[in-house]
Amino acid sequence: MIVDCAHYLAGVRHVAPTSLGDAGRLAREGSGFVWLALSEPSPDELDDVGTSFHLPELAVEDARAAHQRPKLADYGESVFLVAKTTRYDQAQPQIEVGELDMFLGARYAIAISRSSAGPLAGARERLDDHPEVAKLGPMAAAWALLDAVIDDNERVVDWLGDLLDQTERAVFQRDRDQSEPIYLQHRNTERLDRAVHPMLAIFDTLERGEPVESPEGLRPHLRDVGSHARRLSEEVVQLSNALDGLLNANVARVTFRQNVIIQQVSSWAAIAAVPTIITGIYGMNFRHMPELDWTFGYPLAILIMVVAVLVLRWNFRRVGWL
Repeated sequence: MIVDCAHYLAGVRHVAPTSLGDAGRLAREGSGFVWLALSEPSPDELDDVGTSFHLPELAVEDARAAHQRPKLADYGESVFLVAKTTRYDQAQPQIEVGELDMFLGARYAIAISRSSAGPLAGARERLDDHPEVAKLGPMAAAWALLDAVIDDNERVVDWLGDLLDQTERAVFQRDRDQSEPIYLQHRNTERLDRAVHPMLAIFDTLERGEPVESPEGLRPHLRDVGSHARRLSEEVVQLSNALDGLLNANVARVTFRQNVIIQQVSSWAAIAAVPTIITGIYGMNFRHMPELDWTFGYPLAILIMVVAVLVLRWNFRRVGWL
């Protein structure tokens, strides 16, 4: 489905072409470049796009197959770029990883979203808000799209950071095991890392200008987005390390609480053993037993049990077991 189509001339957005055929002819015969954004296109729509813009067949096959790793491939007259998008679903909560495919030619920039259309709208806003960048050609659309993707990734990193703070407080302020939420956050962090880290190679390629040459005026903007992506990748690694440390801390606290419980149970078992032994002896009903005929025998047995219990309880509290 086409979500946006426009003709950018000298950095200014003009009336959109009325059909894919018109857009393809305008890209071949006109000046400036054509911006085309599609969301979840069908195989037939991809074929129509490939025919209208004379896209490389191998690149169209990659776009049709989807589930590509982030990459930047040069097909001579066209460049094929794949980026991973991320967004978080608070209802789950989990990270959804999508895919953006982009074709870049001399006079066209075609973006295909396999998930949320948010980055497509973000790319259009950047192109419209920065005509001085949009006039640099189709590579400006690549910058706008990558900048939107990295901004979305940053929001996911911030969300994971907030979850990490909440889990840290839960680990050290509550008595419940937090292994499951830590594991789920670690899994989300790994998903994010698989989406962000491979994109660093794309920025390295764009900044070097080999094999894809970027306009001179666009390179500072690409470097800025690239540095943003590298910082996010480092933050993801830090999140992963922090979750590893938090998991170890959680295991240590769970083990400590189990030891405390074992100490308490052992202490009360030792305390209960003294009166149990005494009452067990006097409950055997032998004929010849001491103090059976003594008036103070029963109170003395009770007193011995009470004193023994109090002494043992005092001792266990002294050593920190109770």
